[in-house]
Amino acid sequence: MNLKKITDMKTQFRTAMLLITSLFFLALIPYNSKAQEGRLQLDLNYAVGIPGSSFKSDAIEKTSTRGWTANLLYNITSNISVGVGTGFQDFYQKYPRSVYKMDGGEVSAVLTNSIQTVPLLAEFQYRFLPGKTVQPYVGVGVGGNIVTYDQYLGEFDNSKSSFKFAARPEVGLFVPFRKDGPAGIHLFGAYNYLPYKMDGVDNLNNWGAGLGVKFPLGS
Repeated sequence: MNLKKITDMKTQFRTAMLLITSLFFLALIPYNSKAQEGRLQLDLNYAVGIPGSSFKSDAIEKTSTRGWTANLLYNITSNISVGVGTGFQDFYQKYPRSVYKMDGGEVSAVLTNSIQTVPLLAEFQYRFLPGKTVQPYVGVGVGGNIVTYDQYLGEFDNSKSSFKFAARPEVGLFVPFRKDGPAGIHLFGAYNYLPYKMDGVDNLNNWGAGLGVKFPLGS
């Protein structure tokens, strides 16, 4: 991976984390209304991605600690929310020097795989205990996934971008900062279903987990 790309990725990640931190403090500001129904809410989270078995064996073994998710949801009722979700996850691994076959012969080189995913999803969530101190929920997101796959074999670069189907079933907890409050801590676990058949990779399925804040937009 070239230095410019690494610098750009670090800048994007730091900007996202700064935004999440700033909004965390904004979420501590009290709001007048306690009702969740009819309210537009945003959650922002730091996220990790753990490659599934095929993803791990085909491309990248290491857990990604460079990611975030965001969901903009409208509470139709106190239990049901719908909206949109997105995020970013950066998977990266460098393998030791080895001999690889190429068209016209073999090459001894260091292999580097770099994969970034950006989901664009329609979201549905169902909360089991609205108004309680701890509010568990289940959800699902369905849509597409922007995939950028860079593979470096020594000086040879194979870079591809594509848009693939994506689905994200999710479970989580919302813990309000105060009783009946609309802002609080958001904790989730998810399975990112990302079909992808290219360059010997069968899929990019991975387990995700994250921690962040949820807060209302407007009073």
